[in-house]
Amino acid sequence: MSKLEKIVNEKISPVAQKISAQRHLRAIRDSFATIMTFLIIGSVFMIIANFPITGWEELQVKLFGEEFPQLIMTPVRVTFDFMAVYIAAAVAYNLSKRYNIDAFTVSLLSIASFILLIPFNANIELDGKMQVVPKVLQIGQWVGAKGLIVAILVGIFVAEVFNIFIKKNISIKMPPSVPEAVSKAFSALIPGFVIICITLIIRTIFASTSYGSLLEMIYSLVAMPAQAFIGNSVLGAIGLSVTSTLFWFLGINATSTLNGVVRPFWLQLQQQNIAAIQAGLQPPHILTEQFYDLIYMGGIGATLGACIILILKSKSKQYKQIGKISVIPGIFNINEPVMFGLPIVLNPIAFIPLLITPVVLILINYSAMYFGIVPKPNGIFLPWTTPPLIQGYLITGSIKGALLQLFDIIVVMGIWYPFLKVMDKKQCEIEMKEQEEDEDFDFKL
Repeated sequence: MSKLEKIVNEKISPVAQKISAQRHLRAIRDSFATIMTFLIIGSVFMIIANFPITGWEELQVKLFGEEFPQLIMTPVRVTFDFMAVYIAAAVAYNLSKRYNIDAFTVSLLSIASFILLIPFNANIELDGKMQVVPKVLQIGQWVGAKGLIVAILVGIFVAEVFNIFIKKNISIKMPPSVPEAVSKAFSALIPGFVIICITLIIRTIFASTSYGSLLEMIYSLVAMPAQAFIGNSVLGAIGLSVTSTLFWFLGINATSTLNGVVRPFWLQLQQQNIAAIQAGLQPPHILTEQFYDLIYMGGIGATLGACIILILKSKSKQYKQIGKISVIPGIFNINEPVMFGLPIVLNPIAFIPLLITPVVLILINYSAMYFGIVPKPNGIFLPWTTPPLIQGYLITGSIKGALLQLFDIIVVMGIWYPFLKVMDKKQCEIEMKEQEEDEDFDFKL
């Protein structure tokens, strides 16, 4: 056993197990695993819609009509763009199951409470002017990844309050002769009414503030501090990477949360690089958005390398299967299947390589470009689903960019391997125990 594996087994694993056993964290982790089906389905349609071939969208229009690109993105919108709603329900449901209370009713209350916190208006540009349109719930805004933090908090809040009322017997009791469905409905009346009232009060209070809503306040407090990390320096890049990793570890789509803040800064650098190339000069900037595209091969944490390790080295049937399912989306930089299927989200052991890997790649790639070994990003805009190697070639305009990404993948696999080996060993023990129990059960029968 290597020193690193020993440290992971003796120092990190015991702490990780205690953290993993915490009921709220387990409910959150299980919830993201629950919605993995939606994410995989959405990922397939996303790849179809954004396949990285020049003229792909024009070809779709030519073959299937002008409405086809929007049509093929509809499954993405009802999966990814409603993620917060699903999570609000799933967190409440999974936590309620641990409390042995009416999980279905609690999950519905959680959805209602979450939607109640969302402002029912939208800023829409009409005739060149921004207009506030009332009674509109925008797809992909607060109901999407942008609202995940509040969705998780709402799920926990609703389940906890409901549990208090039920355990304290503060509910309407019906005679035993009353059907179970009716009895559950009446027992949920008091806690449900209180939960909705509290949510309505919270909505009203925040509506009178400069934020306008609880969601806007939490989003601002989370996203805006990230500006302090943004700068055209390695330290800024590392800071952004660490922040993104922390968000993803909590199951929060850091791309949706942070990119709206940092993209204006990136665009300025990209435009300056393009202008320099057009003038026959070398691009002045390294840390454009495309630099981060080179880093995140397979998504945050460069998890494409982790998927390859799962396929090649896993002894666990479950882990090997997750690797096979996740590697194709990973090639197109979609990593939700492995993030929520393994899971990496809220997994303290996986958190270490998830955090370390992009930092190491930033240092490697920045150094390679700073010293002129690999050309700097040329400023071109690529679909984020462009596969690694192709991506490296196009972003740098050189085969050296593709070779750099190939080297990066090898580095990634080396970082992820010892941690996945520890996780795989534990999963194998679980699978063997389950198999023995099944065999023992069959023998008794």
